[in-house]
Amino acid sequence: MTKISGILNDAGAALMVLASLGGLIVSIFNYFNPDSGIAGEPGTLLVIASTILLALFGMALAKLNSGFLRSFFIVSSLLNIAGTSFAGYLLHSQTLVILMLVSLLGWILHVFRRRRAFA
Repeated sequence: MTKISGILNDAGAALMVLASLGGLIVSIFNYFNPDSGIAGEPGTLLVIASTILLALFGMALAKLNSGFLRSFFIVSSLLNIAGTSFAGYLLHSQTLVILMLVSLLGWILHVFRRRRAFA
């Protein structure tokens, strides 16, 4: 229960995780659906991997309060969101682009939320 409560206390990180999991579902569906036009494409596999990585980054950000690792995850998450959005655009997956915009909103909420000061 404590692992889940850490994510629920940070709405931005939770939104990032949910949007990336939604992107994962969309990408897997597009990969296996022959009507999608991108079925079996290597770019779709890359998007599947990047959405999994983004979900892991969101879970890690919910637990980290400060330090180099948190900064690394924040920058990496932003680059991942931008890259996955661009890949979704090139793969003609509007749903994925919208989900990455939702993930960007979660990233903004996480980065600019109030934090407890440590003395």
